Amino acid sequence: MKNIVFFFLILVLAIQPAAARVQEEFKPEDMTTFMIQVPHGVEGSGLAVGGSNLSAYLFFESYYDGNMNVTMELDLPEGFVLQDTSVHSFSLQTEYEDWYRLIDFYVPADLPPGTYNITATAVVDVKGNKHTIVRRTRLKVASKEEIAEEIAVSGLIVPSDEDGYGDPSHPSSTVVIRETSPALKRLLKVTDLQIDREEFRSTFIGVEVTNKGESTVPVIITYDVLDIKTGEPVKAFKPAIMGMNADTLCYATLTLAPGSSSRVSLPLYISEDAMRGEYLLRVKVKLTGSDWVAVTRDQKITAISRKWGPIIITLVSALLGLTAISFFFSRSKEIMDRFKTRNLVLISLFGTVSFAAINLPMTILWELSHAVLGPFSFLFTGLFYEILLYMLIASLVVLIPTPGVVSLFMMVRFLLGGFITGSFTPITFITLSLSAVILEVMMYAAGITGKNPDPENRFRMGVVCGIADMVSGYASFSVWMVLYRLFYSDWYIMANILIDGFLYTFIGAWFGISLGNRLKKVAE
Repeated sequence: MKNIVFFFLILVLAIQPAAARVQEEFKPEDMTTFMIQVPHGVEGSGLAVGGSNLSAYLFFESYYDGNMNVTMELDLPEGFVLQDTSVHSFSLQTEYEDWYRLIDFYVPADLPPGTYNITATAVVDVKGNKHTIVRRTRLKVASKEEIAEEIAVSGLIVPSDEDGYGDPSHPSSTVVIRETSPALKRLLKVTDLQIDREEFRSTFIGVEVTNKGESTVPVIITYDVLDIKTGEPVKAFKPAIMGMNADTLCYATLTLAPGSSSRVSLPLYISEDAMRGEYLLRVKVKLTGSDWVAVTRDQKITAISRKWGPIIITLVSALLGLTAISFFFSRSKEIMDRFKTRNLVLISLFGTVSFAAINLPMTILWELSHAVLGPFSFLFTGLFYEILLYMLIASLVVLIPTPGVVSLFMMVRFLLGGFITGSFTPITFITLSLSAVILEVMMYAAGITGKNPDPENRFRMGVVCGIADMVSGYASFSVWMVLYRLFYSDWYIMANILIDGFLYTFIGAWFGISLGNRLKKVAE
């Protein structure tokens, strides 16, 4: 009998340390992850307004290689209305298995403002040993007046890129309507062709929201485009897309940390029924779970259609350039025979001087002038590209008043620039060829070149060169806008045309005649 008692005593002593080791091996804080967010997505103290429908996010993950039974309970403060069951039981079978739930509740509109504590308790059962884990968070219920003071739309950029930082290819506060020209629509109808479009999106709207409070704020950002006279939403700027209301697609969510700002971009969808004109863009910021608009910001925008003028000018300029080149190569022998050898040498010399005195220095000074003078850099670059250039052109025409001299001069500049600096670009070809064609035609029509040339009339030479440069300058802006999708303000184009295109050119041509007369005396 004593032996049996002694055996059981030893067995109990052996089992107790093993059970104790199992209990010690499981450490709840190290073997699990337990998290609560109120509202969903908010770490720490959240913010809400009375009358909100919110969700508490509960997450539990096991790092234990074995069975784990968990009972989860959410404890809401008095006055909150739970819209789901507060107790959930589940079992996790293996390591890295997890469980999560969104538990909906309602914050009554008449709930007193204040900070409320929310508690989640998880009872973990591992091999009959129970462990309790508690997580707590806070939810601040604030008045509408207080929230309106804490949240602000600090920036609104239209149009914008996909990151919300602006779109320099279009003027500020404008949206481009993707309309098709009436002629093209008729052509497509006759030929039974269609223009494939992946979507209606025209641009983006950049919105920056600032949280000036001390709580983390989850917000939803939406917008409306309103008729500026009636204040009614314009459906053409929020069309139904793939059978869905555009409001389903035109929104963004943000979770703003205390004292922080964040920027989002919202897609702007435009249907073909949209009309040109002025509209009111209204950006609205709501707290998550509430339909109440906490903050609004209005900005007047202008809907503009595609400008066909620059496109047509670019096509015509390119066509003129190709026609001029084709004409030269088809009759190159006849054209070259009209010039003496010394004339061709002189044209080559002037072209080389213009390249050495204008193109090479401006390769360095161009970027420097833009960095220092910004949009007014043309006041400096015009000294080279207009005054000095047209001094050489006018003096060359005084020496050789023959049709074709300007074209050969431009050709020498284009070839030298292409081979030495690598500037064989479509824009260089179009602008130089267009400038040569216009100058040739206008000089011949004005009697500066031809059978009875009169190249020494300063006023006539200045006006002809000035008008020709204004036309070619405007065409150059159009080419840049079409090929590189750049935008230039009207005032900037006008200033360039009047100052850089006419004034500087007139001055250069005026002094070029004096230079040509002196060179003529030296040659004689």
